[in-house]
Amino acid sequence: MKKLIMALAVAALVSGCADKDFGEVVNDGVNGAIDGVLGSVGVGNGTVVKNSDGGFSVEEEEVWPHRPERTRRDYGEIKVAKTKKNPKGRTEIFVESCAHQRIGSVDCDGWMFEVTAEGWLVEDSILVYGDRTYSIAAGQYYAKFGSKDTGTKYYATGEVNIVPFVTNYIAITVE
Repeated sequence: MKKLIMALAVAALVSGCADKDFGEVVNDGVNGAIDGVLGSVGVGNGTVVKNSDGGFSVEEEEVWPHRPERTRRDYGEIKVAKTKKNPKGRTEIFVESCAHQRIGSVDCDGWMFEVTAEGWLVEDSILVYGDRTYSIAAGQYYAKFGSKDTGTKYYATGEVNIVPFVTNYIAITVE
């Protein structure tokens, strides 16, 4: 590790990098290294942050899928992959797929919270699990899904717009 840091310092001096540029190079290098380590051991939702004292630290965020609160940033992806007319003419959702980029298909469950016109989350949630179809009201929802049986919890959080009077097939990618 010391050799790598020394090589970066020498390369920066030879190329004439300014302090700011060098800081960005180190930051990117540290972020890449920690992302690689965190990804390989399965500790998700960590971000490397440069501290005011010039050091670096890993910030993690606890994700509580059942609580009506937004995460600091969106994790993974939640989207309506397709819609299909259903014989009942109701607004329904069905989780078509849940996957992790390096694992493949995973089982996941989660909660969906309706979003008010002002952007607040309604406390009453819809628990979504298994291969079931759920009848819900159309509109904007904030969803939080977590993987199951993967050894480490991976999450997907974000808003999704549910289209009225059709079955909305939801595709989830956890990270």
